[in-house]
Amino acid sequence: MNKYDKFYPVFVILLFFLSNLSLAAQADTRQYSPEQLTDMTEIWLKQELNITLDSNIKIEVVPLDSRIGDKICTEAPEFSQPQNSNSRQFTVNISCSQPGSWQLYLPVKVTEMVETVTVRQNIATGTVITADMLQKEAKERRFVRGNLVSDPRQIVGARSKRSLSNGQLITMQDLCLVCRGDVVTILVDNSGLSVSASGIAEQDGTLGDTITVQNQQSGRKIQTEVVAVNQVRVKF
Repeated sequence: MNKYDKFYPVFVILLFFLSNLSLAAQADTRQYSPEQLTDMTEIWLKQELNITLDSNIKIEVVPLDSRIGDKICTEAPEFSQPQNSNSRQFTVNISCSQPGSWQLYLPVKVTEMVETVTVRQNIATGTVITADMLQKEAKERRFVRGNLVSDPRQIVGARSKRSLSNGQLITMQDLCLVCRGDVVTILVDNSGLSVSASGIAEQDGTLGDTITVQNQQSGRKIQTEVVAVNQVRVKF
């Protein structure tokens, strides 16, 4: 009997064990393409920022360059972002430590959108606004200034105080819901009693403005708040 023969069974068992260990390691190792890692980053960010389908937050992830090739990782890659990152623009770090350490960085832009009303044609100063002149659009919050109009119905019948260009965002400051000389409805709500009267506006006003109105019946001048197109409410 060859002196090495007695070690042969042990050698076979050891070889079998190492082979299975290698196969198990390979089975646990996954390849991630640049496209997959980009998609995973977007999914992770939406969970981190609690972004839902009806959210007004939009995420733009700069895709990884396909030339970097697939990345191997025995576990799921880890994602993180700097603690002091800008709320609108920052970089997400993707990392993996096994089987070989690697890191990738993806620039991200987060934009808050807001529903606004814009005009669909050029409008001259003094024009009475009609529904067919208006449209709803989503705009970046950081570019929006002034008292926004969220519902076109709020301003139908109002008059433009300045010229407006096709596609321009419209605000309450661009309009007078009540214009000087207009006949308006005066609403009076006091102690559960609601009555109305008619009056003449002595000032221009937009939503929430305080203007003077003369009651047509009594001739009395009163302070009112603009609440809608050609409607004011007496201020007590």
